[in-house]
Parts: sequence; structure tokens; C-alpha cells
Amino acid sequence: MNHSKNAEEFDDTEEWLRQFYEDPYAWYDETLPIDLYETSRQYIIEADLTALKPVQSMTVTLSGLEFMLSVKTLERTLNKQMMLPFYLNDKHILTDFTNHILTVSMNKEPNETPASFSFQFPL
Repeated sequence: MNHSKNAEEFDDTEEWLRQFYEDPYAWYDETLPIDLYETSRQYIIEADLTALKPVQSMTVTLSGLEFMLSVKTLERTLNKQMMLPFYLNDKHILTDFTNHILTVSMNKEPNETPASFSFQFPL
């Protein structure tokens, strides 16, 4: 019986868990990299879309604990969904799209008028 494959799978899982605990809110993939980090006053989501030029349209949906991003290029449509560790409905949210980097900033302090919404960037 060969146990080397099981040992390799265990090592891969252990490495994945180590990376997850070091930076649990960084979901990187080659097509639609998204990062979540926080400052003392804000949560910030950044999506690096520089590899997707030209971007024809982009839709961001924020609801409850969920962040969804859909990006359409000439060749394809990419979708990314992320569950967040905080509710979005009561946050003051600011967006920016500069140099093909989407930034969504949310104040940690709750906003007085909770809402769910979606918006689309005209490009």
C-alpha cells in the first residue's frame, strides 16, 4: 500500500490552511483577483482588473454579507462572489475605479438607513 500520495495531499491541505489563516480574506485567482482588508475606520475591497483590458461593463452587487462582482470583456464574462465577515446593509459605501482597479470602501460605523443595492459602472 502506497501512502506517499496521502502524505502529499495532507501537506497540500496543511499549506492551504496555513495560507488561509495568515490572510483569510485574500482570494486570488489569475482572472479576477480580489482582496479584502481593513483600516481602523474602514473595510476595503479591491479588485485588480488590469489583466482584463478592455473592460466593457462591470456590475457590483452588495447585499447582506455578500459581495458580487461581474466583469464583461470582449471575450468573456467573469463572476466572483464573496461572503464577508460583516453586514453591508448598514454601511456607508464609497466606490472608485481608477487605473483598472476597483475599490469599494465601507465605513465600520453603521449608516442610519440600511439598504441593499446594485450598481453598474459605465465604461
